[in-house]
Amino acid sequence: MLLLRRVRQFAREKLKTNEMKPWKLVLLAVVAVVVAATIYAAVLVRRGFSARETPSWIEAFAAGIAKSLAVPATYRMKNPYAPTAESLREGEEHFADHCAICHANDGSGDTLFGKGLYPKPPDMRSADSQNKSDGELYYTIENGVRLSGMPAFGPGSVPTSGDQAAGDAENWKLVLFIRHLPQITSEELEEMKKLNPKTESDRAEEQQEDEFLNGGKVPAPAAEGHHH
Repeated sequence: MLLLRRVRQFAREKLKTNEMKPWKLVLLAVVAVVVAATIYAAVLVRRGFSARETPSWIEAFAAGIAKSLAVPATYRMKNPYAPTAESLREGEEHFADHCAICHANDGSGDTLFGKGLYPKPPDMRSADSQNKSDGELYYTIENGVRLSGMPAFGPGSVPTSGDQAAGDAENWKLVLFIRHLPQITSEELEEMKKLNPKTESDRAEEQQEDEFLNGGKVPAPAAEGHHH
């Protein structure tokens, strides 16, 4: 940091005396960037690369720019599907079955897997997510995000604006449901719990509870252990 301050001080003094040529100023700027990057890299190496960490503002800023530039112009379009009750229901079912394990039913990302990812899943209810265009959301679902935990969930076909035959209908309906997340109700969240993927032990426990409610024997307590 001391070196950076000295570089800035030297540049200011030269600029005041008009002794600094433009190419020298550019060179100084490059040196300053390299020094800052070296210091940042040293801090990262010392701190480690745990996925539990929250990305720094530098990483978040760089990732945001990269993601905005990564969406092709052909995807900057509106959703060709209207937000009907049927389409929202289909989107909800698909989200609960495929997305909630990382993004949570409410889109918060507050799940076991979500907390363990780096970068963390974005809060789909936030203004940052909701301000993205339909095409940007569709592209992310369809093609995934490199160097993250977000896989590609589509054939990768390039849709044509207003053409429902092109593109993945399920993913467009997921976009509809993502738009609905800020207004999701507690009743809808309870319904989604029934649609979440279940393990064999989860199914066995539900079956025991159903049998008990129907007059059967008391269900055995669930075995303790670390669940995944």
